[in-house]
Amino acid sequence: MTTRTSAALNRIVIVGGSVAGARTAQALRSRGFAGELVVIEPHAGEAYDRPPLSKDYLTGARARAQLDLIPGGWASLDVHVITASAASLDTASRAVTVSDGQVITYDGLVIATGLSPRKLLTDDGEPIGHVIGSLADADALRAKLHEGAHVVVVGGGFIAAEAASVARGLGLRASIINRHANLLQGSLGPVVSAHIAATHLANGVDLISEARLASIARDGDGAVITLEDGRRVHADVLVVGVGSEPNTGWLEGSGIRVDNGVITDARCRAFGAAGVYAIGDVAHFYDVHSAKPRRVGHWNHAADQATIVAHNLLHRDDPIGYREAPYFWSDQFGEKIQVAGYPDPDAHVDLLMLDGAPPRRVAVYTHGDDDGCGAVVTFGWPRGMAAVRRLLPLDPTTAEMLVELGKLAAGPRPAPVPTP
Repeated sequence: MTTRTSAALNRIVIVGGSVAGARTAQALRSRGFAGELVVIEPHAGEAYDRPPLSKDYLTGARARAQLDLIPGGWASLDVHVITASAASLDTASRAVTVSDGQVITYDGLVIATGLSPRKLLTDDGEPIGHVIGSLADADALRAKLHEGAHVVVVGGGFIAAEAASVARGLGLRASIINRHANLLQGSLGPVVSAHIAATHLANGVDLISEARLASIARDGDGAVITLEDGRRVHADVLVVGVGSEPNTGWLEGSGIRVDNGVITDARCRAFGAAGVYAIGDVAHFYDVHSAKPRRVGHWNHAADQATIVAHNLLHRDDPIGYREAPYFWSDQFGEKIQVAGYPDPDAHVDLLMLDGAPPRRVAVYTHGDDDGCGAVVTFGWPRGMAAVRRLLPLDPTTAEMLVELGKLAAGPRPAPVPTP
């Protein structure tokens, strides 16, 4: 597969076979693309869903077969899968060189390489601990979650919070070492993060907050972590949730603009070469809502952008832009936390308890009289979030109405009127 048939759109190459790549292949076929589809993906096997890896797959409640993204697999889409990593890109000749030496030419290229979890190093410079970035990672961690284990999670983001929730759900002791005062503070701000931290404390998680690591030493299969204040924490199982890096190293020297991901316009077109698109976690795209570039690492974002790219590849004279507001979710202690919009940590937040059985909490992020509502977070209220997503972005009047309605629902009920 080293020869381009013509300048026409005969072969589309997708680098990355997770949700962004899989949804792009599905969208192209459903829109009538009958040419060659090539997916370059280092992990062998069918495309699989990754959010459950830190949730119900880790507990054993979801089986491997339930993770498959494409009914019927790659073969059902007539996709040729190359099990290798992309090594370099030559945009002049429109060719991707992969780690096994093959040179794959393309007429259209979709970069969907996603992220790689950051790792922690021991005192001798070797990686230590479990990350949750792939199926193999989750399998390795799941095998260690045995009775009596003390699970220590380093990090304060969603992966860290979900891993601790899983550990406690399995009856294991769980601790989180976090450099912020509360969990998810950097993403959701102090008000909502304090509520999430309180939930973890109520469920028996030991929160070691505002702590920084001084060193990590290997201790058999576990680790001994020394904090800057001198405290030492022993982990039978060490889980690392300290963020991820976009997989863009293979683009060095290609001319594609890279800065915290692949820079794209609102139509997901990469800067630096024609016919190249980037989507999902790896894309640093122009967001029309905030009028600035953003990188959003969430499942729905990747799936939604895939439909945009498929359209733009097949309708180059009638391109469309990506306009969806971000949406994502997290499962912690049996409660689904859903987030829509851009939850600015510096925004004003109304955290409301809505009346009902059971009562629901909703957080509304506002910036003042002129800016309206930037984000909404709901706790265990899927129907409410479904309604909010249809309304976002909320103008100031609607945002104020939502807050006032929430305050009414949170207030005491009036006394019943006696029946004559």
